[in-house]
Amino acid sequence: MPNHLMRAVALAITLIAAPALAKPLALTSADPVAIVHIPNDWSGSKIARGLEIKTPDDEVYLWFELATQAEMPVVQKEHDDYFAKQGVKITGSSDTKSAEVKGRAWSFTELQATGKDGPSIIRYVAINPNLPSGKLVLMTYWASPGGDKIHDAAMQKLIDTIEFK
Repeated sequence: MPNHLMRAVALAITLIAAPALAKPLALTSADPVAIVHIPNDWSGSKIARGLEIKTPDDEVYLWFELATQAEMPVVQKEHDDYFAKQGVKITGSSDTKSAEVKGRAWSFTELQATGKDGPSIIRYVAINPNLPSGKLVLMTYWASPGGDKIHDAAMQKLIDTIEFK
């Protein structure tokens, strides 16, 4: 098989295996800070402070919210109440880790949890988009261990393609 044909076949296989990201969603329309690109088969809707995104199998839920540091306790209480209503109990957490990603400060915390369907993974990622208002982007990720594995590549691509304004 000629080299150019082998490269074309390899590219086609890669494109088939990679999740397609085509639906751009603005975070937020009132204060556009970023564009989040989600896979075509995922759903996304606007919520009060940002976006709610989920996979078609409901195994991964993702929220992007824009809030000030002072609003974070209110946002956290809303999340705690939501998870409690879903029957999710937090059973442990990791230390918060910080890193600079694409010139922005990111803080990561992972929580272990259990729910009516078994173990859950909850991740909080606070991103400083360097806004004059001081607002932060809070990304909240909730998944089953199986959903975490199945959608890992799509999640990584989603994170890698966030466009900050």
